[in-house]
Amino acid sequence: MTPPLTTRTKLIILVLLAVCFGASVVALSIKEKRTRSNEEYYDRGSSNVIDQQFTVQPGDKLVLEAEVGDILVEGVEGDQVIIHIVQKGEEDLVKGNQISLEQDGNTVMIKSRHDRHLFRIWDDVDLRVQYEIQVPKSFNLDMETSGGNIEIYAVEGEVRGSTSGGDVDIANLKGVVNLATSGGNVTVKSSDGDLTLETSGGDILGETVTGNIHVETSGGNITFRDTDGKLYGSTSGGNIRAQLKDNNGIDLSTSGGNIVVSLPKNVAADIEAESTGGDVSCEFAFAGQGKDESLHGKINGGGKLIRLESCGGGIVINSVE
Repeated sequence: MTPPLTTRTKLIILVLLAVCFGASVVALSIKEKRTRSNEEYYDRGSSNVIDQQFTVQPGDKLVLEAEVGDILVEGVEGDQVIIHIVQKGEEDLVKGNQISLEQDGNTVMIKSRHDRHLFRIWDDVDLRVQYEIQVPKSFNLDMETSGGNIEIYAVEGEVRGSTSGGDVDIANLKGVVNLATSGGNVTVKSSDGDLTLETSGGDILGETVTGNIHVETSGGNITFRDTDGKLYGSTSGGNIRAQLKDNNGIDLSTSGGNIVVSLPKNVAADIEAESTGGDVSCEFAFAGQGKDESLHGKINGGGKLIRLESCGGGIVINSVE
């Protein structure tokens, strides 16, 4: 049997933990100060601009692997991929961020490799990279960045991407879309297709979206307005609000907030709604069983399933014109 720790050993462990915690706080404080002064830092640092273009065909593909940087992609008329890259920061960091561009068959590839210096754990803060890219409207994208935002507009095709530390903003997309961020908000507007959007630490907002929609967040709210499609949404720490034009199947769940769903008066649906932290209310006349914290029944004779579940709030089903 393992002998119990002595009081002295326990004190040493506590002191070590306190030191580690204090060091982490100091490091984060320094990083925050350096982040706030970035604009002045970049202005007096070095800069580098890369411009290049490739002739492509509609339906070709762009692959972008960026260790650092914000990404902006816009679909335009034509048969060119036009690339504009701006790097700013300390001279050795700019030189150390090696970016390669090449075309292999129907794929244009942009890759960066950032040489991190020993004890320079904040290189990403001291280096700013902006990728601005135009592609034909019909194009496929596969993108990844470890430290920036992703913006995509007016592209039709298969769009995949991820960022470890930024927001995702997309609009006027059509096709299969799969985008994720580990630390930002997600916004989608005026888009149609099979959409899968995930964030580990932000809100999700959708406006004028159609298609099969699958969204998940571990720490934010989910809001959809003027939406017409099959909707799945899950959050571990926020509220859900969804205003839909019809019922094409709805599955919404939250572990820490309220759910409000607004539907046309003539909508037909089967309803399964459960709340363990609040009441369930419904403006529609329904056939079935209803209690304070649950509702199981049919609206307008029944239709596709609407499943709503909240572990920390109430559920409201509204009727709208």
